[in-house]
Amino acid sequence: MAVSGGLAGMVAVNEVMGYRYRYYQGFSPNYGFTGIAVALLGRNHPLGVFLAAVFFGALIRGGLFVDIFTQNVSKDLVQILQALVILFVAAEALFRGQFARFFQPRGGKVKA
Repeated sequence: MAVSGGLAGMVAVNEVMGYRYRYYQGFSPNYGFTGIAVALLGRNHPLGVFLAAVFFGALIRGGLFVDIFTQNVSKDLVQILQALVILFVAAEALFRGQFARFFQPRGGKVKA
């Protein structure tokens, strides 16, 4: 955690101290939230994180086009879709744990 925090700080130091000489509002719009969501969806596996990052990037980029080319749909729909994906991925643990008994066959063991 300390190493990753230090690396994140080193990335920001160029922008804050070298280019703008100050920290401004909107410096990193929800990058931390998106990173946590990508890690959750990708299950901390390199290939999964890559695919989840591409998925979230496509959602965010598609939200810009939705906002530009449609009048009846807001770009906030992207945030709703992200929230639904995160909720379903996080709720998957419920189906493995406590509520798993509701989804098992009633006849006991299944013979192969």
